[in-house]
Amino acid sequence: MKVLTSLQIKTAEKTAVQSGLFSYADMMKNAGYAAVDEISKKFDVAGKKVLIIIGTGNNGGDGLVVASKLNCLGADVSLYCPFGMPETITASGFIKDVKNIPVQSNISGDFDFYIDALFGIGFNRQLSADAEELINLINSKSGKKIAIDIPSGVFCDGGIAQTAFKADFTITFIGYKLCHLLPPASNYCGEVALKTLDIDLKNNYSYRIINKPTAKVYEKNSHKGTFGTALLICGSYGMCGAQILAAKAAAIGGAGIVKSIVCDKNYAAFTASVPEAVTIPVETSQSGTPIIYDKTMFSALSGASAVLLGCGIGRTDEAVRLVKKAFEYTKVPLVLDADGINAVSDDISILRRAKAPLIITPHPGEMARLIGTTVSDIENNRISFAKKFACDNQCVLVLKGANTIVAAPNGEVYFNTTGNYGMAKGGSGDVLSGIIVALLSNGYDIVEAAKIAVYVHGSAGDIASKKFTKRTMLPSDILKELKHISF
Repeated sequence: MKVLTSLQIKTAEKTAVQSGLFSYADMMKNAGYAAVDEISKKFDVAGKKVLIIIGTGNNGGDGLVVASKLNCLGADVSLYCPFGMPETITASGFIKDVKNIPVQSNISGDFDFYIDALFGIGFNRQLSADAEELINLINSKSGKKIAIDIPSGVFCDGGIAQTAFKADFTITFIGYKLCHLLPPASNYCGEVALKTLDIDLKNNYSYRIINKPTAKVYEKNSHKGTFGTALLICGSYGMCGAQILAAKAAAIGGAGIVKSIVCDKNYAAFTASVPEAVTIPVETSQSGTPIIYDKTMFSALSGASAVLLGCGIGRTDEAVRLVKKAFEYTKVPLVLDADGINAVSDDISILRRAKAPLIITPHPGEMARLIGTTVSDIENNRISFAKKFACDNQCVLVLKGANTIVAAPNGEVYFNTTGNYGMAKGGSGDVLSGIIVALLSNGYDIVEAAKIAVYVHGSAGDIASKKFTKRTMLPSDILKELKHISF
């Protein structure tokens, strides 16, 4: 699935019309019908009170089509046109279809549904005082809020005006827009459903959505060697949980052998929690970091198919030296996470000296430390920072957060649409890294491993949030649900 800018959407519409596929009026009708199809699948609308807020542009025309169709389905539909009926040539052609639908002079009373068709993808200014007051009023209502294409007050390419329609559900057309994926705009979109309208985008897009992976089929006589050995250089005294979660995720994620270097003070807890793992016990330093001599490091790495470095390793000077040494010695695909990222943030030139394919998995705080900026700056420029970092350092960057970004070293950028805020707890990232290293040990290339891992990690989190709640679910619940996902 594709992600488009506002200009690309307009180009796609124009190209489709010029090709003779259909007219602009046909496209508007198709969009309205597709929106009603999604609404009626998700909600029972028959007999329900529906207020559709109509704008003067083409988004208002979509709203008129939606109003006519919902009326036919038995909904009690009313229109509110705060700035008048649609004025564009295409949209005004649908006014005749709503002549029997009442038009409200103001928003009085309560409705079951409020459908926003006020502004569309062309909105690029601050709101008038009247529009701001209107949107705030609707947001204060208790009925379900549905946006057609994008919520009013949201800019198509990201960002919002001083306020925006707070949708529970958004139906968008042709392709996803950046506002559906990037905060703060994405916070106003709710659940997003895409209707492509059968328009072929060809190469007219900027970014892509990660698709649901197809399970790989292996030979019947496959054995543990087929699935490789995942080596974990993780954990420290007081941070055994990170190592346990990552090791469990690597085992559940499909690594043939999970091998973990474990400091002696964590040995009993680790082996009791992950009996499937092979352990390499080492001494614990005074700061809690595992003491790994060169001979042990070489021996551990010699049989590894992929390495996970950094989860719970600590932020002491000893931990930094250990991470840098392990990084220099590793010649198989490497996942650098958590304290591993912090350990190289003072000199990221080490990343360009990597001897094997590299995946880095920072959250916004770690990303800010890597490039010497603020978390706010990262959050406001997620795509540009992720893309530049991946290209400059020839690695895959997994920038975690809502709609996690996977940036490839060739400049391609992918968005993940699975997951929820219940996953925003310490340990979730360790689970993700464990899944990634398992896929690398299976032989997946670094881009595919990252894409598949973030998708299934989020999917497991979504299942967990339904079995428990977003507030109460734990990273260990993600692990449980991961077992039910085919990948």
